[in-house]
Amino acid sequence: MTAQRGTTKSLGRHASALAARLLGKRVSRRLPPGDLQSLDVAEKADRRALARRADDLGPVFMGSIRGEATVCIVGLARCRRFLQENEDVLRVETLDLTGLFPFGFIRALTGDAHLDYRRRLTRAVRTADSDGTAAEFESLAEAELQRHAAAVQHDGHRAETWSATLATITTSILVRVFFGAKAGSSFHSSLVEGFRDLGPYGLVWHPEHRQRVAFERLCREVLAQVDGLADGSGEMSPTCVTATIALQGELDDTMLGNLVYMVEMGRSDLHNLLRWISRYVASDPALCGAIASGAGETAVRPPEESLLLEVLRADQSERLERRVAADVEFEGFHIPAGTPVRLCMWESHHDPAVFTDPFTFRPERFAHDSPTNEQFAPFGLDHHQCPFGTLTMRIGTGFARALCRHRLTLLADGPPRRGAYHWEPSRRLSIEIRP
Repeated sequence: MTAQRGTTKSLGRHASALAARLLGKRVSRRLPPGDLQSLDVAEKADRRALARRADDLGPVFMGSIRGEATVCIVGLARCRRFLQENEDVLRVETLDLTGLFPFGFIRALTGDAHLDYRRRLTRAVRTADSDGTAAEFESLAEAELQRHAAAVQHDGHRAETWSATLATITTSILVRVFFGAKAGSSFHSSLVEGFRDLGPYGLVWHPEHRQRVAFERLCREVLAQVDGLADGSGEMSPTCVTATIALQGELDDTMLGNLVYMVEMGRSDLHNLLRWISRYVASDPALCGAIASGAGETAVRPPEESLLLEVLRADQSERLERRVAADVEFEGFHIPAGTPVRLCMWESHHDPAVFTDPFTFRPERFAHDSPTNEQFAPFGLDHHQCPFGTLTMRIGTGFARALCRHRLTLLADGPPRRGAYHWEPSRRLSIEIRP
């Protein structure tokens, strides 16, 4: 073991010099330790690979991600301090959507532009979240689950069928929240079809002609409904996110483009979240029964909320990605301008000093305790954090309640897999639901 660690440190010094040359910098200050091993490959083979690397090299280390020398930081307090100390020179790594609408994604904006657009969005989200739609989310999920239960009697319990049902629930809820399209309306059906055209096989990181055509069609349909808000002639709910922004006179091309792509990104993330929830409740009859019966009145939070927090901790909150626009010094290490930085949320949320038995799925850990922001940050760390955290909790807990009103049988499962962007349940995941 000692010899291996010595070799690792030697490789780290060599790799630091190599990384500096790759980044066009002279080696005059100490770079984070670590060779240029592909962390993408290592992580696919072992989900704990980055945590093990942090144990060996320390909480700030280097590796190769997507072919670039990248600095990784582990520990929520450390990650938050990195963001706070270097706010002015950090750029968010996200989709480049400037080819579809002006300024691109809000999360990638900086300065007053970011603050202005985020203010508009946050205010509208609060209105939509208080719209009493939580019960509507649950009813929508229940209707789709009943449809699924009836349909599978004819085509069997295929994994693809279960995944498709959850995808339908996801898109239906999001177009209701963002665009006020109620299930069963022609507006709702048209938007669902439009988003299927935008990303029929999942989120497309580099939008091309097909995405542009679908995007422009979605924008036209939403704007047509916005025009009907004044006289009530349209099908858009006046309290949805888009309507709230439009009625304030703040719906420009950039905001509309962001709303469309927030739904598109949210479809991917929320679909995975519902798959994780269904996997865990179907494999734990006691948990399913507690949620169905409303047990746990003496706890700090109901069992479905504890379940969702544990899913976010164990599987859904993975990383934040930034790029430094100027040289940075952090914890005695030099990070050259242009370097990507991964803030390791999954590894931080599996710190045994914070969470007992961190690699075991235990929703009860949240039943009576509320971790601090230094221990648990499922929706981000800084002013770029997701403004839809409360909404996500309402959607997830409503889905869990609807699902647990059925008798569930886990028919097929397998080890988690590294998907295109995140860790996902096995493609084999299939669940039987009965009234």
